[in-house]
Amino acid sequence: MNSSTERSAPVVNRDELIDRMMGSIPMAERMLKRFVDTANADFDLMESTVRLGDKPAIASLAHRHKGTAQTMAIPRVAQCAAELEQRAHTDPTSKLLAILGEMRMLHDEVRQVQQLGLANLI
Repeated sequence: MNSSTERSAPVVNRDELIDRMMGSIPMAERMLKRFVDTANADFDLMESTVRLGDKPAIASLAHRHKGTAQTMAIPRVAQCAAELEQRAHTDPTSKLLAILGEMRMLHDEVRQVQQLGLANLI
């Protein structure tokens, strides 16, 4: 996740998300809000699992988060979760926590998009 192109891409693919919600901006906004609302609990669980060193659980939680982010058209978060999933079995705790830190920053961007509203992003 180090290329400047990836970092300059929007954190939420607005048009793709709306398309996935059958063209409904209100539905897309509700689902994005749900994603944002559950992010803190997801992160707390992932972080405690990393600190406990439960590598299979880390990979499983990261995989689930990746799938949710992909469904919600949030590709940068999905890519970060994929990296966590891939590295769960090989990298030290400090590296895994760094990936989680990057994912938290991306979620802050998602929260800003959600608060602004998809209808306002054109």
